[in-house]
Amino acid sequence: MDSIMQSILGGLTLWLMICCCAFFLTIIIHLLLDGNVRRIALSFAEMLVTLLLVQVLIDHIEYHNRAFIEKPVVILLIALVLTGIAIMEIISCIRTRKRSLTLMSVKECMDELPVGICFYWDGGLTKLTNRKMNSIACKLTGSSVMDAEKFQRSVFSGRGSPVVCLEDGSAYSFAHREDKLDGRTIHELLAFDVTQEYQLTEELREKQKKVQKINRRLKALNSSIQYIIMDKETLHIKMHIHDSFGEMLLMTKHFLAAPENTDTKEMLSLWRRNIALLKDEERESWQEPCFFSLTHAESLGIQIELSGELPEDETLSSVVDSAITVHVTNVLRHAEGDIAYITVEKTTDGYVMRFTNNGTPPCAPVKETGGLANLRRMTEKTGGTMTINSSPQFEMILHLPEKAQEEYENGIQDSDSR
Repeated sequence: MDSIMQSILGGLTLWLMICCCAFFLTIIIHLLLDGNVRRIALSFAEMLVTLLLVQVLIDHIEYHNRAFIEKPVVILLIALVLTGIAIMEIISCIRTRKRSLTLMSVKECMDELPVGICFYWDGGLTKLTNRKMNSIACKLTGSSVMDAEKFQRSVFSGRGSPVVCLEDGSAYSFAHREDKLDGRTIHELLAFDVTQEYQLTEELREKQKKVQKINRRLKALNSSIQYIIMDKETLHIKMHIHDSFGEMLLMTKHFLAAPENTDTKEMLSLWRRNIALLKDEERESWQEPCFFSLTHAESLGIQIELSGELPEDETLSSVVDSAITVHVTNVLRHAEGDIAYITVEKTTDGYVMRFTNNGTPPCAPVKETGGLANLRRMTEKTGGTMTINSSPQFEMILHLPEKAQEEYENGIQDSDSR
């Protein structure tokens, strides 16, 4: 019977010790949360009562002193009451913890925000930094925010409101402002997640580039149409002049064979018109060398900076025209520039033409395909040479003779006669 009683008292002692720890915990919580002196004193008194009962039970167990255990039921009831009080104190502390606003609750609230926040003093000493800002700093610098002022300088780098892209594809926009706290200057650094907006902006830029390319192609097509129309009009004028001279020569031949059957006035009128056409030394703008290729470049939005005089020999005009057209096309399509520089130098044995441009330089050696390959064949057929340099910038150099080789000239004449 005594052994059972000892076990019961031992369990009761352990129970009261747990209650004592609960009261001690409530004292700590009140000290941290609200500092309520009345609640702290009440919890301290409850802890002392519990400790007193524990001491009585321990004294009975060790020395079998029955002076205080005449009515164990009373001690059991006291223990139950103390347990209930301890439970109520803990519940009250939990409720107070949820209702009260502390520094820790502010920090936890900051950590849950999707915005990176950092407050720091002059010199970089942080006052408050949330989890999001530390995460961004780790991705950017490899460590959390230790020196906030240094981190702020590395992010801004002379920019107003920078947007920083991380390796995982996310983008953040940073903002910085200064304020006063307790008479001292405090800095606020914010980081906003703008990943979606940044991606939409990049997509819009890509679409704008595609639209610009389409516009350039449309301009090129429109210019090509104008070029074809002007070429047809020029051909029509040439055919008209050719027919007029042919009619004049036929009428003159007929006059020499049978003067009485020829309208002399009409023949003389044809001679006057054609002689006046031949005596007209003033050249129109469309008769200038490479007029159509230069006009074509201007219609595409490419400014031609010409230094020197283009070759006027008709046997070289097709090569020079092709060179200008190919160069303008490459400036527009590959370099994305808007200025084409053409330098012409007259030498003792011909011409040296240099073609350069602004825009993006080639990232690899230029491959001669399409227009460049055809231009090389035309240049070599005239007896000239062609050189292309890709570094440090694109440069095309044509060495042309003063007059094309006879074979190339005969080929041009044959094509014109056809």
